[in-house]
Amino acid sequence: MPNKLVTMLGGFVLAASVVGSAVAGTPIIKERFTADPATLVHDGVVYLYVGHDEAKEDGDFFVLREWSIYSSDNLKDWTLEGAFPRTEFDWAKGDTAWAAQATERDGKFYWYVTVLNDASDPEKQGFAIGVAVSDDPVNGWKDAIGGPLITADMTESPEFMEDEPWDNIDPTVFIDDDGQAYLYWGNTHLYYARLKDNMTELDSEIHKVDINNMPGTFTEAPWLHKYQDKYYLTFAMNYPEELAYAVSDSPEGPWEYQGLIMDVLPDSGTSHQAVLEFEQQWYLVYHTAALPTGGNYRRSVSIEHLEYSEDGSIQKITPTASGIHYNAKQLQAFSNKEFLTYQGGGNVVAAGEKENYSQQWHLQSLRGEKNTVSFQPEASPGFYLVSANGKLTVSKHDGSDSFITNATFKQVKGLANSEWSSYHLVDKPEVYLVLDEGSLKLSKPLSNAEKEAATFRPSAP
Repeated sequence: MPNKLVTMLGGFVLAASVVGSAVAGTPIIKERFTADPATLVHDGVVYLYVGHDEAKEDGDFFVLREWSIYSSDNLKDWTLEGAFPRTEFDWAKGDTAWAAQATERDGKFYWYVTVLNDASDPEKQGFAIGVAVSDDPVNGWKDAIGGPLITADMTESPEFMEDEPWDNIDPTVFIDDDGQAYLYWGNTHLYYARLKDNMTELDSEIHKVDINNMPGTFTEAPWLHKYQDKYYLTFAMNYPEELAYAVSDSPEGPWEYQGLIMDVLPDSGTSHQAVLEFEQQWYLVYHTAALPTGGNYRRSVSIEHLEYSEDGSIQKITPTASGIHYNAKQLQAFSNKEFLTYQGGGNVVAAGEKENYSQQWHLQSLRGEKNTVSFQPEASPGFYLVSANGKLTVSKHDGSDSFITNATFKQVKGLANSEWSSYHLVDKPEVYLVLDEGSLKLSKPLSNAEKEAATFRPSAP
């Protein structure tokens, strides 16, 4: 990777690299699998703290040995600053660098983490919450208290989690305008407690939280933020997980369910989010399984705009291939002037103009060669138009060289009109995208009518 730097982190020497914007769109981190994002804004820079998924492609559980730290001053170019290993918490065990969040207070930085507690006391065994401290958002992190802040004996363990209870995971910290800090966390049960000013001790009893009128069950991934004097609690609900939110007049509740933010994601049973305000804009940072070979245990961080309606409600978000640096295109057919529409599955048809994502495409070459392009349906990140056994379909990128070749097209002057475009398979120049009886197919256009059917115009929606 370019622009290699060296940084010190908790006694470890780490190579930092710039993740350039030459590859646009989502996920924003493409060189490794990343999960459970948390964000922190400091001195005009966004710091992104993520778990580093290292499970094998056929793995059947999470493998996270460390947390990764990225930075960006524009939400487009991301620099890998380093990593913080789970082993810095010597009272913990296993590859359990699960969801975490960092915050700043009075010139110091505090990082609340999920790890598996290696306690001799069976009542304290299970997942626990620790806290690290540093004078810098990247360097010098160390265990702040030499042991867990929250242990299994302090909360209610669900019956099905008796061996290694998971209810103490996914910490999120929120500091209110009056300076009071709150720690929220939980799996199946949601908890909160006040924090002392030192940020390393509880300042109240632990409260179990109910969300009123929720049409499902709380799962995990709480995150608190404030907008226009209202407190917003976003969280994962049900399983596979949807992202939902509740609102209150106080960071201590009561919480009223408001609705969904995001539906269940393809190939990922989990969902985990951060809500980011940066340069007077709001964003949802979340993970998907959109990278090649991604899945439940190989996740990838993406960003979308978060919009509020006039009444303060959060508008539902569709994960996109373009993300916040929107550059989707419509593809108009020369033969009937209609637009290529992705119907789900492997079906692409021509239909009239619509104001939705089904007729939008993220155009970017998987091979990166001049005048080549690959087609992602805008609302299906990680899925591409691809030639499979001579047939055109839409499939998830499997990471293979053959997939890249079969999903890459050469863009040439339109066969029926030189001001439009035609697209042939990069290694089969005789085989073009052709509209045949309203459906997109692969064919060899010979007649004038067939050449018209192989001619398209990309344009901004």
